[in-house]
Amino acid sequence: MAKQNPDLMLLKMGDGADPVGYSTLCGLNSRNLSLDGENVDVTTIPCDGAGGKVWREFAAGVAQVSFSGNGYFAEKAQSVRLVEAKMTGTSIDDFQVIVPGLGTFEGKFAIGTLSIAGEVSGGAVTQSLELASTGEITFTAES
Repeated sequence: MAKQNPDLMLLKMGDGADPVGYSTLCGLNSRNLSLDGENVDVTTIPCDGAGGKVWREFAAGVAQVSFSGNGYFAEKAQSVRLVEAKMTGTSIDDFQVIVPGLGTFEGKFAIGTLSIAGEVSGGAVTQSLELASTGEITFTAES
């Protein structure tokens, strides 16, 4: 597979309508998507008392998808919506993460951390955010 343009890895935020419309959160310079999960140890010792080596076994446990990104949000309305969601405690919303050459992850995410920073020498206010899935996330492979 050819290398993919990282500029095409997008985070899109739902508009709260039904059906959901999505708009790209502009200005994210770095983006990271993680597929996490906890394994559950289901190792059992053989009942026949063979006394041999016991191999550890795992079953799939709790799954989670998380996203983090930072940069300069170009759309004031989107930044305001994120801040208001954190301040009012309604920080669960519909999001899409589009990974070029792979596909789209879509579902409800909770805004874990929203940080706003400014460096005197940097010349611009930056924002970073961390999202964690809340419920099932669907994946649609790129065709």
